[in-house]
Amino acid sequence: MNKKILGIIAGIATVGSAVFAAPAHAVKQDVDVTVTIQPSIYLRTFQTVNLQITQGDLGATKESDFNATPATDGTTKLTLTPAPTIGTGTSTTVKKNVAELFAVYSNSGKPVTVTITPIANNTSGPKATTLTNPADPGSEIILTGATVTGGTGTPTARVPVVGGVDLDLDVSGATAGVHSGAKLTVEALAQL
Repeated sequence: MNKKILGIIAGIATVGSAVFAAPAHAVKQDVDVTVTIQPSIYLRTFQTVNLQITQGDLGATKESDFNATPATDGTTKLTLTPAPTIGTGTSTTVKKNVAELFAVYSNSGKPVTVTITPIANNTSGPKATTLTNPADPGSEIILTGATVTGGTGTPTARVPVVGGVDLDLDVSGATAGVHSGAKLTVEALAQL
């Protein structure tokens, strides 16, 4: 019986080695392998942009004057009438510059492209990006455009490309006070 089992095992081993040693048909092909390492890119920016619009930004030419009686001996009263016309100006649009809004670092050795886009927060027509005043719900500033300033060149891992933005604001429907609610998307794209 042991001889029969050994014979079966020897037969299987012979058939198995014959199958592996002489394949019926085989093909092979060399394949090219390409690996792309995406450039590392790092964007640094501010969380919040706080801007001030002054009377001068609005084109106001008169912000103060002298009293009708030009001198005082310490007892002279100021002339309070007629009340002055507060110099609000006549400009309905204001351009405000943020000199530095972003810094981009990269190891690609190629230029980067930076875009700054207002995020729509209102679906009603052209007033898609608005800042509102909670104390005066009818008062709004419309962010009509954002233009990247500077920020061109080729950054390195140690020396960034730094740039800013010009914001175009429509203030025709705004009154004095704090307006908020607009957001900007700052995007940096590294070239391959």
